[in-house]
Amino acid sequence: MAVVWKKDGETKRGPSWAELVNEAARKLGFDNPELLRFRGTDLQILEYFGVKRHGNFAGLTNWLYSEMNPPDDALRKSIIHKRLAELDLCHLFYTTNYDDFLERALKLNGRSCRRIAVESDLSDRTSAGTCEVIKFHGDLDYPSQMVLSESHYEHRLRLDDPMDFRFRSDLLGRVVLFLGYSFRDWNVAYLFRLINDHLNRLPGALTGRRAYIAVPDPSDFEIVLFRARNIEVIAVDSNDLTSSIANLLEELRS
Repeated sequence: MAVVWKKDGETKRGPSWAELVNEAARKLGFDNPELLRFRGTDLQILEYFGVKRHGNFAGLTNWLYSEMNPPDDALRKSIIHKRLAELDLCHLFYTTNYDDFLERALKLNGRSCRRIAVESDLSDRTSAGTCEVIKFHGDLDYPSQMVLSESHYEHRLRLDDPMDFRFRSDLLGRVVLFLGYSFRDWNVAYLFRLINDHLNRLPGALTGRRAYIAVPDPSDFEIVLFRARNIEVIAVDSNDLTSSIANLLEELRS
């Protein structure tokens, strides 16, 4: 969900995951991040960063914070955020992004919402009509809780902390729509394999399609593998991805 803005005459957008890993490599003294990618995965590069910095990711999270500061006007102009805000029957948003774009955009588009980033947030009661934005991989305001490295992801996928209990609870009786993910996001595929294993053992569970995922120009490869995990693929146009996803969200509302 790209947000574009101007800063000092330069067009800016929130950094991609690849750009985050590139910055980690540069901070370790590698001018060419591909030299590290030749040796391992992006998550392993971030694991290496953590080991070299003795578990201190502050240099990287501070850089992320400085790169993720669009003005309100840029968020108002984001058509996908606007369409998400218009889903007035949807009161629950999970995000693996660390930034506050979604929370800010919802409020700018007239939705009352609150962020859930740490366990203490779970204890607050939500008033009627307020939507919740659950930061499944952490939030820039709580850098020590962010899921960044390989070991962070492995710990996250144990599904044994308060956020995981909340997620499993929220899945009961609901259907999920994934936006901005692919089969390369192995945590999504793994998560739903586990979820389906659990649900299949429950009497009266809704064991049909529990999730949908928007995939640009999907092939039989994606369709078959996602369906094996009870995730139905919704095709979107890679040539105009933003408009295609915005149209999908508009259709969901109608």
